[in-house]
Amino acid sequence: MKARSFPPYAMLESITVDEAQRKTDRLSRLYDKTRELSWDGHAVFDELVEKHGAPGANVDPELRTSLKKVLTILMWGELAAWNISADLALAIPELDAKLAATAQVFDEARHFSVLQRYVHALGPTEAIGGIPKRLLRKVLGAPTLACKLVGMQLLFETNAIVIFHRLGERELCPVLSALMPYFERDEARHVGLGILYLPRLIAQMTPAEARRTARFHTECILLLMAGGFALRDDFTKLGLDQRLMTQRVTSMQDTILKEMIDHHGKGVTRAVVSTRTGYGPQIVEWIHPPGGLDSVSPLHQRVHRGLVRTLQQVDRAFA
Repeated sequence: MKARSFPPYAMLESITVDEAQRKTDRLSRLYDKTRELSWDGHAVFDELVEKHGAPGANVDPELRTSLKKVLTILMWGELAAWNISADLALAIPELDAKLAATAQVFDEARHFSVLQRYVHALGPTEAIGGIPKRLLRKVLGAPTLACKLVGMQLLFETNAIVIFHRLGERELCPVLSALMPYFERDEARHVGLGILYLPRLIAQMTPAEARRTARFHTECILLLMAGGFALRDDFTKLGLDQRLMTQRVTSMQDTILKEMIDHHGKGVTRAVVSTRTGYGPQIVEWIHPPGGLDSVSPLHQRVHRGLVRTLQQVDRAFA
C-alpha cells in the first residue's frame, strides 16, 4: 500500500459492520490463535540445550553433514517466508487477511532465528544449492500477491510441515525432536491464510491472469521436484523416505484444494495445480517407485540415477 493512499478510507466506507464481522471471523481467528500459541523461541532453545546438551552433539558426522545441509535450506526458507509474509501484510488491503499475515511475520521470524542458532551450533553455515536458491528467489520475486500465496502457503508451508514432522520423528537429536512440534504447529496454522484468502484473489482474475498463476505454480512444483532429486542422498542418509513425504505433501495439498473448492467453488482450480490429476500421479510413481528403485527395470534405474547425478551437478554448479 502506497504511503500517499493512507489512510485507506474506502476500506471502511465500503463495508457495513455486520459484513466486516462475517468476513473477518475466520481469518481473524488465525491472528488470535497465533497470539495464544506464541512461544519464546530463544527461551525454548536455551532450555532444551540445557536439558539435552549441544545440538547434534551425538549425531554421526556423516549424518550431521546431511542434517546441516537440509536444515540450512529450511533456515533460508524461513527467512524467505518471513520476507514474503511481511510483503503480504503490507500489500493485502483486507483487514482480516492483513491480521493473519502480520501474525505469520512473527512466527517466521522466530523460526528463522531458532533454526539459525541450531545450524550455527552444527558448524559453519555453507551456501545452499542452486536449485533451492532458484526456488526461494522465484517466490520472493513473485509478480503478484496470488503467486506469493501459492509459493509460500501451498508449497513452502506444506513441504515444511512434512519435513519438520519427519525430522522430529527420526529422533536424530533430542533438541531437534523437541523443537520440531513447535515449528510444525505454526506451519500448519499458516496454511489457513492461503485457504481463506487466495480464492478471493482468484475470483478477481482474468483468464490470462489465472493461467499465469497456474504456470507459476507448475514451475515452482518442478523446482521442488528437482530439489528433491538433488537432496536424494541426504534424505536417504537421514532416513527420510521421499516417497512417504511426497505422499503426505500431495495429500495435504489435495485437502487444501478441496477446502478451497468447498468454500469458494471449482473456479479456484483455474489458477492452482493439483498433483493428484493429469500426469501427476504417474510422475510421482516414476520418481518414487512403490518397491524402491531396485524393483523397476534396468532402463528405469539408469535414467533415474542419471537424472539424480545431473541435477546434483546442476545444484552444485549454481550454488
